[in-house]
Amino acid sequence: MRAICYTCPGFDLYEVPMPALKKPDDVLIRTAYAGICGSDVHIIQGDMDAFIGAKPGKKTIIGHEASGIIAELGPEATTKGLKVGDKVVYYYNWHCGKCYYCRNGQEQFCQNIYLHDQSMADYIVQNEQQIYKLSDDADLREALLIEPISVVMRGLELCDPRIGTKVAISGGGGIGLLFLQLAKISGAARLTVIEPVAEKRAEALAQGADHVIDPFNQDVLSEAMRITDRMGYDIVIEASGVVKAIQTAYDILGRGGILELFAVYPRGTKYPIDLDTYWLKETRITGVFQSPYMFPRAIETYRKLNLKPFLKYIYKPEDCKEAFKIRMSGVAQKVLFDFS
Repeated sequence: MRAICYTCPGFDLYEVPMPALKKPDDVLIRTAYAGICGSDVHIIQGDMDAFIGAKPGKKTIIGHEASGIIAELGPEATTKGLKVGDKVVYYYNWHCGKCYYCRNGQEQFCQNIYLHDQSMADYIVQNEQQIYKLSDDADLREALLIEPISVVMRGLELCDPRIGTKVAISGGGGIGLLFLQLAKISGAARLTVIEPVAEKRAEALAQGADHVIDPFNQDVLSEAMRITDRMGYDIVIEASGVVKAIQTAYDILGRGGILELFAVYPRGTKYPIDLDTYWLKETRITGVFQSPYMFPRAIETYRKLNLKPFLKYIYKPEDCKEAFKIRMSGVAQKVLFDFS
């Protein structure tokens, strides 16, 4: 079968063996669409070798955002009423269910977690536990966005948004626009997107942003203080992955505010904090790792969002180099592979 693999260094499309069912409740899924996440870019750049266990020359199938169709069921994959031909999405990591964190309601920190980021392939095997059935009329292009929606939902909830909360989002890419739509649903006020690309700023306004700021041609701090009557924002979400943007995100945060560093940053990145203002503001800083509990609610939510802007750049797997190039250029909100 075809699979896009990272070879530490480098990546390309390769022929690899078909995966086989290993457990009686495993499920074989034929991939329909797979998406490029920002973390996939970091993987091919070598920033996450230790985390994913990559070794020079080893073919590591990448990707964790996907939708597909059930091709085969193990004999004990009977709990969820799944059948061959069902449209599905899946949460990609496997958790042991036995360790301290799993039993403490924190599966994202499972001490025996098995990373299973292999969605950029014709087929993938997942355990029945990870799989979520979609309606028969589901658009599988939109459905692959359920995984990033689930993480954004968790990221937003970690910020404890309330109706009337002033929110700024640093970065108007795919994740930034998902934050924008979900924050608007949550009742955010003075909703502001900070983004250098004009087309992305225009899209942010079209999707409901109250304000946009061009960080290349405007003074972000001055504009933010003008928008918030010099109070600063209650929540600032840094989703661009640009290290320099972290300080700006911190500077426009109001007293008692929450700064969320959502993006994955280059390996070894450190952010120094001015402890005087940190103390004065009672700032809270949070990160977001994974979202194993959010899939059911993300499935209930994704059809309420405008996902059409995310479906403009769809490539064949054979064009993976061009697809990653477009994704890394910052032009596209989202880039998809059509494996169907």
